[in-house]
Amino acid sequence: MANIGGLVLFFLASALVAGKPIQDEDIEPSLRLDGRIVGGYAVDITRHPHQVSMRRKSCDDCAFSHTCGGSIYNAKVIVTAAHCVNGRVADNFIIVAGTSTRNGVDGAVSRVDKIIMHENYNASVYDNDVALMILSHPLPLNGFTMAPIELATEVPSKGSKSTITGWGTTTAGGFASNQLLAVDVPIVENDRCDAAYAVTYGPGRITDAMLCAGVDGIGGKDACQGDSGGPLLVNGKLTGIVSWGRSCALADYPGVYASVPYLRDWILENVAANS
Repeated sequence: MANIGGLVLFFLASALVAGKPIQDEDIEPSLRLDGRIVGGYAVDITRHPHQVSMRRKSCDDCAFSHTCGGSIYNAKVIVTAAHCVNGRVADNFIIVAGTSTRNGVDGAVSRVDKIIMHENYNASVYDNDVALMILSHPLPLNGFTMAPIELATEVPSKGSKSTITGWGTTTAGGFASNQLLAVDVPIVENDRCDAAYAVTYGPGRITDAMLCAGVDGIGGKDACQGDSGGPLLVNGKLTGIVSWGRSCALADYPGVYASVPYLRDWILENVAANS
């Protein structure tokens, strides 16, 4: 995804390395998730107060470390990607909100009480790549460094400006950024995106539950490893969730995101059921 020194939101043109699902070893290498910002710029959390860092420990005595991003829906609900939590248990996660740095301890911390994955999530192709994390304690939302984000209701049109944020790597296989990064990329229509991926994977790889963004034919900007689960915004609304792609920021492979407008009803129904 995008190669930028602090935000790892490069296009999901590369495999999303951070937050890889437990079945990752069974997936074709070029499709493995690796999410980060490439070709972006540094931003402060006050510009994206909905952004959170999802941190996971891999053993009982291990420290929590950043693996994926997420977005605040309300004080007790975080929207993220299913592949970030697939095969994991809630006790192994904490959510850190209100900080601009990947290792920051200046924000609010909450443990995760429950993980809700889309029941039709397909780990082999990342279809319906959405999950909710229900927090043990509500975040102290202040509207400045911590604030909810509105869900988009309509799929954006071709060429619409989208903004992706995260702490992912700034180049495919590179180092993660400690500073929150952002990158601006145009929306690529699904038919064009599917045609691009069809060259390698055959037609139909891009579903209605996905949307794409990237600099078509040029590349250089994208999400990358570590950006997975984080937000793609259009007109200030949560429109996409960093999901997957072929490498990062490749000219011929736009980044692929879970489509929030398509998945919105599922999000609302499950928020209501777990409020």
